Amino acid sequence: MSSIKKNDIFLLEEIVKKNFSSKYKDSVLGVLWTILSPLLMMALFTIIFSTIFGRNIENFPVYFLSGWCLFQFFTSSISASMEALRGNKSILQRTPAPKYIFVLGAILSEFLNYLIMLILLVIIMFITHATFHFPIIFCSIIPIILLFIMNIGLGLMLSIACVYYTDIRHLWTVISMMFMYASAIFYPMEIIPEPFRDYMLLNPLYWSINQFRCFAYHGIVPNWINVINLLLLSLIILICGIIVFKKYEDKIVTKF
Repeated sequence: MSSIKKNDIFLLEEIVKKNFSSKYKDSVLGVLWTILSPLLMMALFTIIFSTIFGRNIENFPVYFLSGWCLFQFFTSSISASMEALRGNKSILQRTPAPKYIFVLGAILSEFLNYLIMLILLVIIMFITHATFHFPIIFCSIIPIILLFIMNIGLGLMLSIACVYYTDIRHLWTVISMMFMYASAIFYPMEIIPEPFRDYMLLNPLYWSINQFRCFAYHGIVPNWINVINLLLLSLIILICGIIVFKKYEDKIVTKF
């Protein structure tokens, strides 16, 4: 991939604007759906699961949202990345624009949605009288950045894969559901029996959610070995994504 130039930055900004606005095109509520959707999910899961896990999870709305927002950022980023190249094939066939810009723009637009959901999380924390653990809470940016890096790596690989195999988009629908149930979003990991818990702990999305909750929800510093592991994994996925994308980016136009 070529280095980012001034024109590339302008193109990236336009792609982010286009993706962000098109997501709510013809919608009455528009961007408010970014807040309303997780709010409705929070209310639903709180009614259902706080009854079941109420004694185990303090302030269930905050616990749920702290995981749900990251899950949405992860899955929506990957979904948008899958469409980044094929969805812009008419542009890519006519212009020599850097192809990775379209993938990065898709992820950045979803990151903007995530920032809006974070505002909702802060509001719910105020409403429910959650404790803001200063200055530890500011460290919650660490797992967010690491997940962002991981999303770029996965997005680069899957954007290429979807050009060759469009069925991956349908498969991702199933895989994203597996991630949801395997990431302890609405239940405590402690209820999972030990043999199965070991397998679920291999889920990198759970690492991000758990570390974010440690900083923002529990007000504690997670095991730094786990943070380093997430950093290394994110960098490995990013490097793999760059290598795969670099290898196939010049061939994808012929595959549209």
